[in-house]
Amino acid sequence: MGKVLCVMKVFPKEEVNVEDLLQVVNKVDGCNTAKVIDYVFGMKVIQASFVTEDGSGRDFEQEVSDLTGVSNVQVEEVGLIG
Repeated sequence: MGKVLCVMKVFPKEEVNVEDLLQVVNKVDGCNTAKVIDYVFGMKVIQASFVTEDGSGRDFEQEVSDLTGVSNVQVEEVGLIG
């Protein structure tokens, strides 16, 4: 079995500072990278990637959605890596 990579955009709630939320997302076990990016109309979101063992059953979309300050999560890509 290999590893699974999940890339997603994390949208903060309106009253949440995106830099503070970035620190919270970085603490999720399995977080590979996370950075603030420009989205639309001056909005900032977090683009994050997570890695886990294939077959682990981890649902990063749900784990990140449950974080305090997260409004929405949009999965961009999921696939096997090395």
